[in-house]
Amino acid sequence: MFGPARRTWVLGGGGARGAAQVGVLQALFEAGVEPPAAIVGTSVGALNGASIAAYPSLAGTMMLREVWLSRQAEEVFQAHPLGVIISGLRRDRLAVMPQNNVLRLIKRAQSLTGIKTFEQLRVPLTVVATDMNAGKPAVFRSGELTPALLASTAIPGLFPSVRINEREHLDGGVVDNTPINVAVDDGAKVVVAISLMGGAEYELIPNTIPELIARTLQLSLHHQMLSDYERLRSQSRIVVFCPITAPTATWVMKREHVESVIEAARASMADLLRERGSKLFRHSAIHYLPLG
Repeated sequence: MFGPARRTWVLGGGGARGAAQVGVLQALFEAGVEPPAAIVGTSVGALNGASIAAYPSLAGTMMLREVWLSRQAEEVFQAHPLGVIISGLRRDRLAVMPQNNVLRLIKRAQSLTGIKTFEQLRVPLTVVATDMNAGKPAVFRSGELTPALLASTAIPGLFPSVRINEREHLDGGVVDNTPINVAVDDGAKVVVAISLMGGAEYELIPNTIPELIARTLQLSLHHQMLSDYERLRSQSRIVVFCPITAPTATWVMKREHVESVIEAARASMADLLRERGSKLFRHSAIHYLPLG
């Protein structure tokens, strides 16, 4: 159904929305779509991407599901970052939550895959973070995975910055939330991206500062992706899947809720694959996936 193709998969950032990304990945593998030739990930997309690069298969996706259903994931994603940041603002500190929360989640994933370095991965992985000193993306492709993943997921104000090679790093989503451009610059001719900041029309007026910032951030990051797509589609074939989530998506990290998010994304992606078949990947396009 889906013939051989050398595709680079790009996994965007979006915090707890990463559960929807897992569902899309599951549907792709279940349909027999060829595993990626390479993966580029930012923030939670880098976390998900590391597991898929370790085991680029349905089995690897099922391991990733277990990571999302773990206590460690609940500790990281149990509240909306903006609400936590604003409620915890203090003049004498730049981060509200300890880095250990994310570190434990990374270690949980590594305990399942058994892989701790870029070189051990079965598929090349590129992790995108933000170099605070240079004010531009920082790209990691070799060495230990943990520092790169910590840097890529260091949400400003929520988690502390990560020092690597004498430079401070923050979440990659600050400068490149869906790093299609990194894949194209690396020479990818076919890109399959899962972008997490797409949303439908939102008729409710934000009532709080976190809600207002959340909507603004969602619009900004989604239109950044759209701009990159339009600019780069003449150089590569780019197919983007966007699970639709509310701008204030505060995820209840109970097992049954996370499973329902993953399943809704899996079912929506599976429906699209059944409807379009291999034609889905023949032309550049952006596809929005309702989660019911």
